This record gives sequence, C-alpha cells and structure tokens, in this order.
Amino acid sequence: MMKKIVVILTLIAILLPLIAATDYEQDLNTKIDKMSVSSEVKVFFISMVPIFELRGAIPIGILRYQLPVWKTYPIAVVGNMIPILLLLLFYDLITKLFFRVPFLKKILEKLFERTRRKSKLVEKYEELGLMLFVSIPLPVTGAWTGSLVAYIFGLSFWKSIMFILFGVMFAGVLVTILTKMGWFGAALAFIAFSAILINSFIKKRRIQNEKI
Repeated sequence: MMKKIVVILTLIAILLPLIAATDYEQDLNTKIDKMSVSSEVKVFFISMVPIFELRGAIPIGILRYQLPVWKTYPIAVVGNMIPILLLLLFYDLITKLFFRVPFLKKILEKLFERTRRKSKLVEKYEELGLMLFVSIPLPVTGAWTGSLVAYIFGLSFWKSIMFILFGVMFAGVLVTILTKMGWFGAALAFIAFSAILINSFIKKRRIQNEKI
C-alpha cells in the first residue's frame, strides 16, 4: 500500500509542474519565435530565463532549431551565467530595497527560509555543495536558485561564480547527452527524477516518524 501511495504522489509531483509550465513554455516559445533574430540568439535568450535556463535551451537548440552541439552548448552556458553575475552583484541592493517594504520583506524572508531548507548540501559542503546543487538539472535547482543559495550562505562572490559555472557546465553536458539519446534519454531523466522525489518523500516521512 505504501509503495502505491509513493508512486501516485510521485506521478502527481511530476505531472502538475509540467502541466502548469505548459502555457508558460508555449507563450515563451511563441514570443521567441516571433523575434527576427538567429536561432543562436534565441537559444541565448532562452538560457537566461529562470526555470528554463540551460536545461531548457540546449534541447530546444538541438531538437527544435537543429543547431550543432558545438554551437548550442557554449551559447547556453554563457547565456545562463550572465543573469547570475548580475544577481550576485546586486543581491545586497535588491534585499535592502525589499526589506524597506513590510509586505515584500515577509515574502523575501519566506523565500530565504525555504531556499535554506532546500540547500542542506550547500550548508554542509559550501562551494563544492553549491556546484553539485547547480549541476543537477531539476526544477528546484539551477543557476538562478544557486545564486540565491550562495548569497544566503554568504559565500564569496568569485568562488560562487566559479563553482556555479562548473555546475552549469556539468549540467549542460548531462542535458546534452540526454538530449542526443532521444526518448531513451527522456526515460532516464524521468526515472532519475522519480527516484529523487521518492527518496525525498521517504526521508521526510522518516523524519516525521522520528519526531512522533
């Protein structure tokens, strides 16, 4: 019975974000397709967008725009890193401005707390943990979230940039390999994502049982 519940919850957890993101993805793709720019520039812009980032830009570049890997990969890496550089430079200023407004302050504090709870890997291993956190191409990870994690834990600017870059590059290699593998790669990604969700669910249940 427990196994069935885990499977059902896993499927729900996977399908709901995909359904919710469908309109956003279609809207973004429509807007980008209307742009009178080259496919390379489109990939660059997609890689800058949160949620999509490099993990969305590479499959679109290779499969939709038929760009070679040697073009798609470096463009996506650079595009993914540009917003991160700006975010790390201006997080202090953004935080100070938000904290002046009580409503925004509460939102930011909740975001920080939630991000901290999801970032045990970084809390334990610091920069190396940050690299591993960014390198796993999942909806809750990535360079955007990684930059926020680096700021929350007070990691140094240049080390954060370097290790986020390493994580982005590794994620890019992984996404490229899975993309080139076609449906088999998609199946592997689905299985890996499911395994991570199940493991996370089991850990939470174990912690709850220990508290009881």
